[in-house]
Amino acid sequence: MTDAWNNLVEFIAKDAGDPLVGKLNLTRDTDLYHDLDMEPKRIALLIDQWAATFGVNLADFSIDDYYPSAKLGLGSFFMTVVKSPFSAQARETLGGQAITLGMLEEAMKRGEW
Repeated sequence: MTDAWNNLVEFIAKDAGDPLVGKLNLTRDTDLYHDLDMEPKRIALLIDQWAATFGVNLADFSIDDYYPSAKLGLGSFFMTVVKSPFSAQARETLGGQAITLGMLEEAMKRGEW
């Protein structure tokens, strides 16, 4: 395991805390939203803290690229939920794209998103 990976796991484990049952199992495929149950606003704050801690340039990063639903108002969000059984775009907006620990590790190695 690399120093970047070990430092990342330590950083994420502090934020994620201990699960109610079992042990926190972090892998490079662990997704902040789907696996660690973080909401987009929390992810955005975590990413900012992570970038500051590890010196990662976020000039090319926008949370909205990964979780478009985060920028929807309440009414638009509910309309998107209603459309989701019939619309791939609505499902993509609600589901977003994964931000995995492997992606964070690679950005740490490069120094930029």
